[in-house]
Amino acid sequence: MTLNKIYNIWSLTSEDEDIQTQNTSKFYDIVNDIRNSKYIWSKQDMDTFKAFLKHNEKKWFVVNLFSKLDIIPEQLFQPFIEAAIHETNPSANRYFIEPCLRVFGFERVFESLNLHFQNGNNETKIGVCKAYYWARSPLVSVSKGDGPCETKGYHLKWNGHYYSDYDRDKETHYEMTASEVSKCKVVLKTLRIARRKLLLEEFLKNKDTDVRYQIKLRLPDDISSFSSENKALANLYFKVLAKDVVPDNYADLQLKKRLGIFGNNKLIRFFLKKKNDRIKKKGLITLKNK
Repeated sequence: MTLNKIYNIWSLTSEDEDIQTQNTSKFYDIVNDIRNSKYIWSKQDMDTFKAFLKHNEKKWFVVNLFSKLDIIPEQLFQPFIEAAIHETNPSANRYFIEPCLRVFGFERVFESLNLHFQNGNNETKIGVCKAYYWARSPLVSVSKGDGPCETKGYHLKWNGHYYSDYDRDKETHYEMTASEVSKCKVVLKTLRIARRKLLLEEFLKNKDTDVRYQIKLRLPDDISSFSSENKALANLYFKVLAKDVVPDNYADLQLKKRLGIFGNNKLIRFFLKKKNDRIKKKGLITLKNK
């Protein structure tokens, strides 16, 4: 059965609930056959997948298909990353990032996003910044009651019924050893330094309001959070922030853009700061605000 036929089965909808249920069941049966037979995708299949991942609707078929398969072909790694970058919904891009984290590992995902940020235009840089949010470390801080938090690491695994990498439960993850956690910390530190260096350098040379806004969301608010390698750049970054109003949320970003040349007015800066302080105090800043 060709990919286009599988796609047609997946995409068929009907007001008749029984027919829709039959189509869904048939799609799952096909996926199970693919998984159980260890089907090898042809070059034509790869070309079709790549084309689908560039299509606003068909890309969701690819995501849905590979969310139920334990392996993503190597040839689709970059197309998945690029689909995440070009997905305008900052919540939906996770569905392209998370399977790559599971199959290819966080190091490759981080490095690929950094490369796209470094070489891309402003639109790509903005997309990468949004994707950074979901390109998460496998290390998490776990509370131990009244004691200090403990750092643990989790490998992502296939459980035969895979939907999301976000919830670190026993069915989709298994815990790293102490040695693996230590090694992961070293790798993560190097990657974090490289990412922040890229973001700082771009912020300092790129005057685009949207790019600066997205970069600010991905950088710490305190100079002490930057490593010694990036301290000089961070100092320059905070000096620019003192002069340029870079909003903390989407609503204020739109306000600044509407104000145009008046966006850096001291009175406007004061107004935005007071407004943001009130929002933060009430705990109303969410991902949707950003």
